[in-house]
Amino acid sequence: MKPLFCICLVLTFFARTSLAQSINYPINSFEKTTATFSYLLWNNDQIAKNDTVHELITDLVEPMLVDSVIERKKQHHKLFPLGWFIHAFGGFNWRANSMVKQKFVGTVKHHGRSGSKEYTEYDINFDIYFNTRKYLDKVLTGYDMQRKHKKQDVRPSHRTDYNGPRFLRDTANLDKNLFRLHCELTPPEAFRPQLHYLFYATQPDGTSMKTHPNMESNHPTMGFYGVFCSDCNHNCHPELHPYEMTWWLKANEGDETDTRTWLFGLFHEGSNRMKKWSVNPMTGSIKLPFVIDLKEGAALDIFAEHLVFNKFQDKELVKLNLPENSFNPRKKEVDISFTENGVEITSAKVRFNSAMPTDGLKYWFSDVNFDKQNQVLSGYFHLATSVTDLYTTRITFNTAYEN
Repeated sequence: MKPLFCICLVLTFFARTSLAQSINYPINSFEKTTATFSYLLWNNDQIAKNDTVHELITDLVEPMLVDSVIERKKQHHKLFPLGWFIHAFGGFNWRANSMVKQKFVGTVKHHGRSGSKEYTEYDINFDIYFNTRKYLDKVLTGYDMQRKHKKQDVRPSHRTDYNGPRFLRDTANLDKNLFRLHCELTPPEAFRPQLHYLFYATQPDGTSMKTHPNMESNHPTMGFYGVFCSDCNHNCHPELHPYEMTWWLKANEGDETDTRTWLFGLFHEGSNRMKKWSVNPMTGSIKLPFVIDLKEGAALDIFAEHLVFNKFQDKELVKLNLPENSFNPRKKEVDISFTENGVEITSAKVRFNSAMPTDGLKYWFSDVNFDKQNQVLSGYFHLATSVTDLYTTRITFNTAYEN
C-alpha cells in the first residue's frame, strides 16, 4: 500500500503541475487588425525611423494604479518648517493640474539626473516632446495653467515670456518643438545602483541613453504615468511628477528583426516630497500589445525577466479583481492555447528568468483578435503586481515556428 500511495501522490503532483502549466484563452473577436496593431508587424529599424509610429505603438500600452485618484491638490518640500513656510507664504509648491493620474507618450529629447549620489531628492528626469496631437493638446493645458499662474523663476536666466508663442499661440499651426513635458522621479534610494545596471541610468558616471543596453538610443520613445502638475517651485512649468510608471519599446535603427522587447518600471516616489501623491505599496497593472503573423505555423514565445524589485504584497493584489485565468510566475514556464470553439488556433509559451514564490505578481492575456483574412493574431499581455517600492521587468516577444 505504501509504494502505491507514493506512486499516486507523484502522479497527482504531475497532473496538477501539468494543469497549472497549460491555460486556454478563447479568441474574443475576429475583426480586421487595426492600423496601429499592424505597425507591430514592422521591423525595429522601420519603427525607429518613424517617431510618430513609435509613439502610436507605445500608446497602445495601458497602465493603471489602484491609487490613481489623488486627494490633495498641492505638495511641497519637506524641509521642516521652511518647506511649509515657503509653500504657504511664497507659493513654492507643486499643484496638480488633474486629480486623476495621467498617461503621456512622447519622444525623449533630454535625459538628466542629479549630480550627486548622496541626498534625498535624487531625480531621474526625461523631457518628452510629442508627434501625436493627442498628447500635444494635453500638455497645452499645462502651459495654459502656467500662464494663469504667471509665476517667475527666482533665477534670472530662467525668466519666462508669458506673451511668447508657448502661451499666445495659433493652435492650428503649432510648433511641436516648443512644448515639452518634464517627467521627474526620485527612485527609492536603496535600489538606485541596481536600477543603473539593470533598468535605466541612475548613476552620475556618464552613462547615457545611447550607451545604456536597455535603450541604445539618444531619443527613445517612452510612456509615463503619474501626477500631471505645475512645478511652482520655479515658474509653474508643466511636469509629470512623480511618474510612477514608465515603459518603452526598444526599437533601434539598424535592427531589422521583429523581436519586441518592452521595458516596464513601477516606482514609489523615493523622496519625502510627495507623500500624498505616491503611496506604498504600489498596486497596479499594465497591458502590452502583441501581434503574430500565423503564416507558416507561427507561435508566440514570451520571455519575462524580473529585474529590480522589492517585497511583493500578495494580499493587496486582490484589489484588482484579476481574471480566473491569470497565472503567477511560480513555474518558469507556462503553456498557453488560443482557441476558437475549443480548437487551438495557435499557442504561446511564457517563460521567466526565474521562478518567483509569490501571488503578488500575475499575468494573463485579453482582447485576443484573430484576423482570419490576413492570418494575424493580436491582443494584450497583462502584468499586475502589488509591491513595496518598485518592480521592473524586461519582456521580450518572439515568433516561434513549428518544426
